[in-house]
Amino acid sequence: MKKVALVLLLLAAPGLLAAQEIVEKIEIVGNDRVTPETIIYYLSVRQGDPYNAEQLRRDFRVLWSTGFFADIKFDELPGERGRIVRITVQENPVVRAVTYKTGKKVKENDIVNKLKEKDQAILPYSYYSPHKVQRIKDTITELLYEKGLLSSKIETETVRQGKNEVDVLIRIDEGPKVRVGDVVFEGATKVQVSSLKWSMKDNRPHTLFNWIAGKDVYKENKISESADALKKKYQEMGYMEAAVGEPRTEEIEKRSVTFKSQKMIRLVFPVTPGYLYRTGEIKIEGSKSVNLKAVRGLVKIKPGEIYSTKAREKSVDDISEVFRDGGFVYCQVIPIENLDPVRKIVNVTFNIMEGEITFLNRLEFRGNNYTKDKVIRREMIMREGDRFGMSAFKNSILRIKQLGLVDLEKDPDIKPDPDDPTKMNVTVNVKEMQRNNIQFTAGYSGYEGTFVAFSYSTVNFLGAGETLELGVQQGKLTKSYSFGFSEPYLFDKPITAGFNVYKRDIHYPWFWRKGAGIDLSTGMRLFGMWRANLTYTFEKVQMTVSDSPEFTLPTSYYQLYSNQKYDMSSVTPMLWRSTIDSPLTPTRGTMYSASLKYSFPFLGGDVFLLKPMLEFTRYQPLFGRGAKAHVLGVHAQVMFIKALRDSPIPYWEKFFLGGERSIRGYEVYTVGPLDANGYNIGGDKSVLFNAEYIIPVGGPLYAIFFYDVGNAVAYGQKLRLPDMYSSLGIEARLFIPALRVPFRLIFAYNNKKIYASDSEFTFRFAVGTTF
Repeated sequence: MKKVALVLLLLAAPGLLAAQEIVEKIEIVGNDRVTPETIIYYLSVRQGDPYNAEQLRRDFRVLWSTGFFADIKFDELPGERGRIVRITVQENPVVRAVTYKTGKKVKENDIVNKLKEKDQAILPYSYYSPHKVQRIKDTITELLYEKGLLSSKIETETVRQGKNEVDVLIRIDEGPKVRVGDVVFEGATKVQVSSLKWSMKDNRPHTLFNWIAGKDVYKENKISESADALKKKYQEMGYMEAAVGEPRTEEIEKRSVTFKSQKMIRLVFPVTPGYLYRTGEIKIEGSKSVNLKAVRGLVKIKPGEIYSTKAREKSVDDISEVFRDGGFVYCQVIPIENLDPVRKIVNVTFNIMEGEITFLNRLEFRGNNYTKDKVIRREMIMREGDRFGMSAFKNSILRIKQLGLVDLEKDPDIKPDPDDPTKMNVTVNVKEMQRNNIQFTAGYSGYEGTFVAFSYSTVNFLGAGETLELGVQQGKLTKSYSFGFSEPYLFDKPITAGFNVYKRDIHYPWFWRKGAGIDLSTGMRLFGMWRANLTYTFEKVQMTVSDSPEFTLPTSYYQLYSNQKYDMSSVTPMLWRSTIDSPLTPTRGTMYSASLKYSFPFLGGDVFLLKPMLEFTRYQPLFGRGAKAHVLGVHAQVMFIKALRDSPIPYWEKFFLGGERSIRGYEVYTVGPLDANGYNIGGDKSVLFNAEYIIPVGGPLYAIFFYDVGNAVAYGQKLRLPDMYSSLGIEARLFIPALRVPFRLIFAYNNKKIYASDSEFTFRFAVGTTF
């Protein structure tokens, strides 16, 4: 019976196949730029295939998704042997150009970068799509809202050009910015309201600082982030069950920092802090390679203290850093919290998953076409085959940047070896900085007066980091001629050596210092970022009283100080450590320095004295990243000079403050002890403090708020705070990379006058930096 059925099935099969319809032909109608072959490429059905309506519907969706067409129509026609599928299309026009008509607050580059970030940019000669244009409008709207332009409007227009081509015009009416006039909290806050407001990154109340930083702009899309920041702040202060409700907005009238009355937004956040929690039991689990007591010492929270999620996260970071510095790159530290609502305590366990030790497998540098590979490689603290410690690697990268020969093109590429994840392959992409610098300049500064200068310098003379310098400067207050050379790695060892021959005349308030000499210097790296330098100087110096018509000096000055001649022989050891990331435009890092100049009657010296100096500099980014970061810089310096064996102290060795390199609101060299005739005779000890708040305005321009304070006094006097001279003001600093120095316009208010005719407000032009 089964055999009979099989025979009947075989006999009926050709008839069944003949009864099923096939796709006899595929016709393409209406296409112009898009070829038939391209359209058929996107179809799954082919001529001769069995006809399948569902398959054709899927092909329709695929073809529509290409964005080539404004309209697509599938028709099915009877043929001689099956169905004819006719595809009628209407092509979208091709975009010839896209133009953005923007305002002052949002530039075209901002829009283009945002669209590229979301992969929505319209490329020339791509197909126009209304759907794509609508997505672009949504993205631009999001960008405008981020800038606080809630009243903005966007209009699009397409202009037909040529054969099925269009120009797309996007007009943006920004409207006024909406600012947050006030932020209030409903409920018992239990913490300082100011700390809550400060915790929000955006939507802060309108104040001078928030206005300058752009933090007072109302951003509706950042409201949830602001609410999360408030909750996070409560948890940092021990309120673990704090809740922040949905905020509401109210329109208010408020006077702005520019004294104009305008409409603003008041944000009202409902808050419920809950109970205050304290730290309970602390456990450490999983630490095998680091002593348990050492790990516990890294925990920033102690039993019985108010619990803080911020201290918890700092503990996690510090523990993770210790393990990663030891080569455990894959280490994870997971804090597990257990809230006890009855006792109001938090028990926390730090679970450490060490992972395996990693090693530096391959280190490669790219982009150094002139600088020799070994010049960069020798700055690396670690070598191939060493444990891959994160701090050692970061310090190595910092040392490379401090060379001043190359800069990083992007962050180093760190990847585990595909065959062995414990081996790390590192690629460092660098770009070489300007090597040769030839300058012919003329200008004015407080220290040089009007001047003309020529200089040639190369910071990578033979490709191994050597420095060669030649300089000639002729000015009203300074005349200088110098030639120097330095080798950073003597005999392929981390020892620097160099010399500088010079002739230099400097005008002080009432006398000229004319000197010619030579500096011989050497230095070496001690450990980590610490270095030591030693400089020997021999100089012949002559002092003459100023013949400037600005000074009417007593006859005794000419008798006492004219044509004084000294032979200076001195040695200056220096110990310093610097993690400052850039010598030209620093954004972070710290520098410590201690030096001691010892002048002695050796090799013909006439002067016997000690001149120690302590110096500290710190740069800290406050917010923003990279070149857009707002940076706080501070600098402190303490110096004194002491004669030995009744040796005279030449006046030029004393301390004269004032000018753009110290207290920038005062004239150069005017701050110090005055004699009976009102002339600054220089201090035997001095103290100086500078603070700068650096705001990047755009490109090479920076706005800097500064405060300088200091004084220089005679040896028997005390450095007292009421006697300090200070300057408070604002500075515009324009950095020109080709010259490697900034130009500055300084406006300052001085707290006290040196002479009765002085003004409390000063405006000056300057070159260089203060610290």
